[in-house]
Amino acid sequence: MLSMSKLRDNSKGMLWTLLFFFIASMAVGGLVGGANIISTIQSFFGKIDTRLYVGKVGDTPIPISYYLSERQIQLNRFRQQGRTIDSRAIQSAGDFAWNNIVDRAIKDEKIRDFNLEVQDDEIYNFLLLSPPPAFQDNLKTLGLFSDEEGNFDLDAYQNSIRNGLLPDTTQNLLLVWENYLKTYLADRKLQNVYNNTISVSDLEVKRDFMHSNINCSIDILNIKSNSIPDSLIAVSKEEIEDEYNENKEEKYSIDESITLQYVLWENIDPTGIDSLDIIDMQDSLLQLSIDFSAEAQITSFQEAIETYEITKIDTVNVTESFSNNSGLPYQMGAIRQAVRFAFDNSINETSDYFQTDNGLAVFNIVKKNNTSYTSFDEVSNSIERSIKRSKKNEYAFDLLSNTNINQDWKKLAADNEFLELIENTSSTIGGSFNTIGKNNTLIGLLPNMEVGSVSSVIKSSSNVFVFKLNSKDDFNESLYEEIKDSLKLNLIASGKNQLFNQWLKNKKEEIEIQDLRSKIF
Repeated sequence: MLSMSKLRDNSKGMLWTLLFFFIASMAVGGLVGGANIISTIQSFFGKIDTRLYVGKVGDTPIPISYYLSERQIQLNRFRQQGRTIDSRAIQSAGDFAWNNIVDRAIKDEKIRDFNLEVQDDEIYNFLLLSPPPAFQDNLKTLGLFSDEEGNFDLDAYQNSIRNGLLPDTTQNLLLVWENYLKTYLADRKLQNVYNNTISVSDLEVKRDFMHSNINCSIDILNIKSNSIPDSLIAVSKEEIEDEYNENKEEKYSIDESITLQYVLWENIDPTGIDSLDIIDMQDSLLQLSIDFSAEAQITSFQEAIETYEITKIDTVNVTESFSNNSGLPYQMGAIRQAVRFAFDNSINETSDYFQTDNGLAVFNIVKKNNTSYTSFDEVSNSIERSIKRSKKNEYAFDLLSNTNINQDWKKLAADNEFLELIENTSSTIGGSFNTIGKNNTLIGLLPNMEVGSVSSVIKSSSNVFVFKLNSKDDFNESLYEEIKDSLKLNLIASGKNQLFNQWLKNKKEEIEIQDLRSKIF
């Protein structure tokens, strides 16, 4: 058996080719599983100075260069999607990259703890026996292992590997995939550690098959809750007050909010200006924003405004109050750095400069409001509407429950202004039906119902209805036997992903994570 190192020794190439195929593979759609490729990125950028880091995950410092590399990958994906790369996109890419880095650090720690690192022979066997589709496409792009119809020639590929006959042009491609698979296969091992309790019964498999493969048609006798007029529903002030008091903490608390004052040096209009002059002007504005911020931090924001006569040349304004989750309430981009500055510092503190969509800005904290509650007067109307919706739903339920549904449904609908008849609406058992959508109660009833039978009254958030089963496909035993194994594997995989993601979420809540991006960028 050839090891990965021997396999690589059979070919040579240029780093540019490696980069090309890495980008091409990412564009194909996540290679084999969309796993993060940290080791590949680190190999590209060499040894990183860990004295300059953007944060910590547990005891692991995160180098700035690593973060910027991950962010750039996300920005490249945005460009491929046709997105405009503005401050909001940069912030979004940064947040996405940071979350990936945190996940990666947590997983890598556990991989080391459990000694789950992937060996060369494991990678070799994976590429030999089950080459991923993206890897096959890479080889075909090089003009290799493609038959007359353009399909991948697996036999020719495997014979070439076993005999050490891979062409020189595959060297860099193998390096990319080796680095990627070290992460991907290690992640798969880690998932298996935490997912070894997942099991799926034959009954669950059969239910999943029925939901997706058995079609049925039903008649629905429906009442839309919002069709009940307000005049039929009474809501007292006491009911509204009780609802407010019972849910005050959960629904009506207001997070800490902040008001900022800011100076904005607007972007230069390049129309009719020489490009070298624009650069000089931009440099001047940058220096001015740096000097202004330094002066304000030494004296005060207002004194700096007077010293630099800001009101005569640029914008000075005050933001509306905003919370940590909502972001700055004006059209200068997301500027999460400014939000972080605001919530990490005290009143009268002045920020360094931030680049916004509209120009360079320096912020000063004017006011901080502690957590409070929305007043009763502000929310009483919305509470009243909510109670009315609930009462309308109950009214509709009582109305339909007291209706003799053994009568002709067309006549019932014609005689009652609230009743609506939907005839012969079709879907799979687990699908969505006209008007009522996807209803779990309906889904639970359909598999065991006989054609011609009628359900009990069913209540959803916006509808109250009964339905009659008009037709239902027979259970296709042969099709079930043909696909049940793959269905079971899919259900197990889905369950494993859910369990592992929950483990990762819990771990992130337990571990100390320090995000210092707002102090650096």
